[in-house]
Amino acid sequence: MDSFTDQKAVFSIRLRAIAIAIAVVFAVFAGRLWLLQLTHWTAYAERAVGNRTKIVWEEAARGLIYDRSGRVLAENEPGWNVEIVPADLPRDPERVEEIIAQLASILGPEKGTSTVEIRERIEKICAQTIVEAMPLEEIGENVSLRVVQAIEARQYEMPGVVIKEVLRRRYPGGELAAHVIGFVRGITDLQLERVRDYRWPQSGQTANRLLDIPELSEERIYTASSQFGQEGVEASYEWRERNGKVLPILQGRRGYHLYEVNAAGHPVREIESRSAEPGAAIYLSIDSNVQRVAEKALEEAIGSRLSGAAVMIDVQTGEIIALASKPSLDANIWTEPIPPDRWQRIESDERHPLQNKAIAGEYQPASVFKLISATAALQATSLTTATGFHCDGSITVGRHHQLFKCWKSRPGHGSVSFYKGIAESCDVYFYELVRKAGLTSRNLARYARLFGLGSVTGIDIPGEEEGLVPDREWKDTVERAPWSTGDTLNMVIGQGWLQATPLQMAVVTAAVANGGKVLTPRVVRKIQWPRWLDGRTEMLQQPPARQLDLDEKTLARVRAGMRRAVTDAHGTARAVGNLGVSVAGKTGSAQHIPNRPTHAWFVCFAPYEQPKYAVAVFVWEGGGGGKTAAPIARRILAAAFGTAGAGRGLATLPVASD
Repeated sequence: MDSFTDQKAVFSIRLRAIAIAIAVVFAVFAGRLWLLQLTHWTAYAERAVGNRTKIVWEEAARGLIYDRSGRVLAENEPGWNVEIVPADLPRDPERVEEIIAQLASILGPEKGTSTVEIRERIEKICAQTIVEAMPLEEIGENVSLRVVQAIEARQYEMPGVVIKEVLRRRYPGGELAAHVIGFVRGITDLQLERVRDYRWPQSGQTANRLLDIPELSEERIYTASSQFGQEGVEASYEWRERNGKVLPILQGRRGYHLYEVNAAGHPVREIESRSAEPGAAIYLSIDSNVQRVAEKALEEAIGSRLSGAAVMIDVQTGEIIALASKPSLDANIWTEPIPPDRWQRIESDERHPLQNKAIAGEYQPASVFKLISATAALQATSLTTATGFHCDGSITVGRHHQLFKCWKSRPGHGSVSFYKGIAESCDVYFYELVRKAGLTSRNLARYARLFGLGSVTGIDIPGEEEGLVPDREWKDTVERAPWSTGDTLNMVIGQGWLQATPLQMAVVTAAVANGGKVLTPRVVRKIQWPRWLDGRTEMLQQPPARQLDLDEKTLARVRAGMRRAVTDAHGTARAVGNLGVSVAGKTGSAQHIPNRPTHAWFVCFAPYEQPKYAVAVFVWEGGGGGKTAAPIARRILAAAFGTAGAGRGLATLPVASD
């Protein structure tokens, strides 16, 4: 009996153990089920949706760019890319190699590619995605109709290889305003890293609320296949930030087709779709007719050896009417891969065609800086317009009798007063402002900075340089030498370490013309938003001008001196006379390397009585500003005002050399 009782107790213990084990197992299953259904439901639901759906994206048109009159400067045209869908490639490596060989035979004659390059591209794509079509980078972009036909004809022999119709940027004017417009290329890895998390302000929502697809609900603006503005307006108006959010401008919004797919990844039915939406249209302040004249005039002046820049600005609004830099490049070269030999020629060109010299070229302003020197002297010293000095072609300074020459050698300009000093650009007159009128280097630096030199103007395209306004502290720090009287004499005539861009000098000239308002230049006038945003036309507000605290008579006197440079018998700016509109100007010739031609400068505004436009022209080693730069400005003014003289072969009056 005891044995039976013992057996029964053991059995009971075992039964309880089995029951506990079963309960534990059920508890584990219940816990796991709870974990999957409640805490990880979203992740697994998304994975399930992803396994049974597929998104095919539709490229959006980039916003167009127009000039101020609505002439198209940047548009889109259809093209084709060769792309790879990894999920559709054969699983057999030998079959994949056959496809690679076929692709090489088709793309090779056009793109110069090999099986090795194609294999590397396909391996890279397969490592990035499974179902999404990805381009073969540059070797599969913008292919010809011959390539399209060849691949379409072998469609069943090359599974996983598809032709995608794309939109590529086209610039109808070629080189016209190329530095202003900029260009578009595929987004770089570095750029994508910076903008990867940017989302559309109105995230897409699928019509079927049971579907929650992150690609649509939190749609990214940029992907690895996006086109991206690289320079000029294309770059600076790619997007804007407002209230902490990113609002795309030129970038269009992709459309999509959402499909239900079977186990093989092939579409069964379309769930929903959205059409692609274009980006916003940009209207520039540039007048393409004036821009074309400015570029042509520069090209004829510089030939194949020199370089230069020209700027025309509205003196009341700050709008840029023309901004030219030569030599330049046809913006369409960036829409396709550039052959290595051509890229080598571009990079080795000593004239630097990639540089926008109008905003990034830093040069000694020479005698056009005398506008600031004259203003500083009238404001900071006891100088009057009647104060005169004698010029016999040079002066000597210091114990060692250092020689400072006037551009007009002996017998010089003779007796020179304020207006004659500006009109004939007498260097000795300005030297004497330092030696005898008490104009100091500190005053020169102060007024130069007040007019905006030494800092960027704030123009709305990238790449601007700030130039340099030297002073005693700068020389002590950089040159490790004390400032001398000779440094001030060089500075007062715009030489020495002083540097300015053509755009800065256009802003300075505009400030002289408009009564002391220092403007922030702009190249974009308005944005036409697409209908899917709100369809409104946004006129961009110009930043408020900075008003200089000057005696109102000071700039009037400087303007009068500039006018006499055009009208006086010995004025250096006579090349812009008899134009049908009254012009006031100032020439300049900057010495930079001994025994080399000087850089040619010219600044002006018109009409003299009611200023509307200011112009600045620079020609590298162009010689005298009156001979080389002023005729370019004349043609630009003639184009803007519709007067005679915009064409080639313009006859001009004999002018002085400065």
